[in-house]
Amino acid sequence: MSTKIPNKADLLVYKALKTAISQDKLRIYLDYGKINRPQSPVYDPWESLLPVLVPVLIGLALIIGVGVIFGLLFIGVMVEVFSVYFKKKIYRRLIERTKAYLVSGYENCEKLWEWGGIVLVNADNKTIGCVAPEGDWKDFVVINFADLMVDKNNEDKKTDNQEQSSAA
Repeated sequence: MSTKIPNKADLLVYKALKTAISQDKLRIYLDYGKINRPQSPVYDPWESLLPVLVPVLIGLALIIGVGVIFGLLFIGVMVEVFSVYFKKKIYRRLIERTKAYLVSGYENCEKLWEWGGIVLVNADNKTIGCVAPEGDWKDFVVINFADLMVDKNNEDKKTDNQEQSSAA
């Protein structure tokens, strides 16, 4: 993975990405199997292991202590609960962790994009998207969120200059 130093244009595009995410103009969808695996920057092994391991261990204890039927029934019910409830909750936490990682720094954003498993989608038009790592997230942000790339410092300077020239 290459680490290049971002120029001012890259940082403006990144700023627009962060703003679009914070304003919910940009949605992030994940390829759960790709992004939630070891060596991924947003992977949490406990989040993947505990929801399955705990019911199995409790089920084994119930098989030994109470009976085979009761223990297997417990494991079966807990697998269903995991599939319906916990998996959705873990997926939401993974999306939030991915968003937080993306907006935590330009280098982190580049690293996660090179890893892949992310789809950026324009919230206003869900047919417009960009898939990592094949797509170019910078072009996607420029095309869809150019209005968010305005540098406030330069905009304030232009406004001040316009006010001074009109006053003269």
